[in-house]
Amino acid sequence: MGQEKIWDYCPGYEFDKEADLKVAPSWFWNATQSVPPWTQMFTWFWMQYCAYGTQVAAEQLSIPTSKGWEKKVIDGCDYSAILVVRDEEEIKRRETKFKEAMRPLIEDFDAWWKPTIDEMLGHYERLKKFDLDTADNVQLFAHLEDVIWVCRRMWEVHFIGMYAAYNAFITFEGMCKDLLGIDDASPEFHKLMAGFDNRVFQNDRALWQFGQDALKKGLGDIFLTSEAKDVVPKLEQTEAGRQWLKPFRDWLWDNGWRISRMAEINEPSWVEDPTPAIFAIKGYMAKGNSFVLDEVRERLAKEREEITKQLIQRVPEDQREWFLALLSLAQKSQTYSEEHDHYLDLYTHALIRRCCLGIGRRLVQAGTIDQPDDTFYLIPDEIKRVLPCPEYHDLRHISSRRRKEWESWQTKTDYPVVITTRSGIEEAVVKDLLPSMDAIVLKVIVGALPVVRPELKADLYGTCGAPGIAEGPARVIMSFEQLVEVQPGDILVAPTTCPSWTPIFALINGAVIDRGGSLSHPSIVGREFGIPVVINVFEGTTKIKTGQRIKIDANQGTVHILG
Repeated sequence: MGQEKIWDYCPGYEFDKEADLKVAPSWFWNATQSVPPWTQMFTWFWMQYCAYGTQVAAEQLSIPTSKGWEKKVIDGCDYSAILVVRDEEEIKRRETKFKEAMRPLIEDFDAWWKPTIDEMLGHYERLKKFDLDTADNVQLFAHLEDVIWVCRRMWEVHFIGMYAAYNAFITFEGMCKDLLGIDDASPEFHKLMAGFDNRVFQNDRALWQFGQDALKKGLGDIFLTSEAKDVVPKLEQTEAGRQWLKPFRDWLWDNGWRISRMAEINEPSWVEDPTPAIFAIKGYMAKGNSFVLDEVRERLAKEREEITKQLIQRVPEDQREWFLALLSLAQKSQTYSEEHDHYLDLYTHALIRRCCLGIGRRLVQAGTIDQPDDTFYLIPDEIKRVLPCPEYHDLRHISSRRRKEWESWQTKTDYPVVITTRSGIEEAVVKDLLPSMDAIVLKVIVGALPVVRPELKADLYGTCGAPGIAEGPARVIMSFEQLVEVQPGDILVAPTTCPSWTPIFALINGAVIDRGGSLSHPSIVGREFGIPVVINVFEGTTKIKTGQRIKIDANQGTVHILG
């Protein structure tokens, strides 16, 4: 019996078809974030607090048609159900409270967001200063509890900001439909949302500047003739290289708490391995002596100001003040969408990883596990049980079994898109997704469904993520590791993108993305770089092959495979 399971890897969150279909009739596969399947430790953190965060935000803001999400896991993959409010009287009561809760955020979103950034950075500094190798076991136990608390707090503020900004985006879009006849697939609407800076772009500019500094120090050949993984060791061999590395490492200590995969902990952070940052610097150096976003932003800001002047003249005078107030917060959604990745998800997940590896080193010393990353296949309950006196415990039979389970999930391909009591996915979407009016689902994860227009004779149909037309060779990229293959002028074809992918937008002419909405990362970044992005094509990465010449018309939401 002692060698059997002691705990399930995510107690209370493993999908039970009989019980969970009574909670909600439809559960949707989160293929955007949980493919490939997660490690058990990351699953525990995500399941414990992500859905909780949506429910806290829905309650604090009194979102009229949704009380947040429920989440369950199947073999390392996330399935989500929306807690739809269906009673009309309850919806009306919640609408009144929702307007009251939203008003201060509409009037000054930054008055909430900037102190929230300072709060979270304070928590992170406390965690970063903790010495994992000199602490005793009881202190390690307390640090793990602290990391768990910070994760919980992160998800609370994460969704308060997201629901506030994204609901304003939806409300503003509705106003545009009613008054102007445009929506978030219209080029005019996209112009209203472009030309803004944010912390992710500022970090990218810092990487560009590091490249310029390297050129001034005569280090260009090391960067441009070496693979990214070899640059730092070569820089260490020269005095100029060592001088360059010092401020770079200082910058990483503040800004490198990010993992190339946003939702996981089993890859190194930039603090541990700066190769992804070096890769970005190399790309900027190869591109030229100017930072593309600086050039493009000035043009986009002027276009935004001009289109705002044009559209406001078509808005009834008595509604202009409200129109402009909603527009301001809808525009903040672009900034928040990118900045929350930096200040919340990425930072927290990197510090969860740091904690797990630090505890893992201690458990290896005690003979409790074989290697530090075995902790990725355990869960906090198991670690806390043994951490005070680890030398008396052996968790290798659990970690080794779980690692094998996780490895088997990586080859699994039969995850259902939806588990439902409805007749199929269409009915599930209509009855259990759309009535929630959930801003994150509608504008980030699911997005608008494409409309097939046979007269356009396109090979693929999607929707407009960022306006424009482009033509070039396709480059199918399925993971961050493949980004080294991207060449200037390529049309990126990918399942989705995340902040670590941002530098390649300076190289590409456009993008075709399988899934996502108008507030998804590729849409926002495409708008800011001024390149067309077609989203929600669903089958781009399966039907398009690298090297094929393709033409994309994001204004129409079409992709033509030319040969």
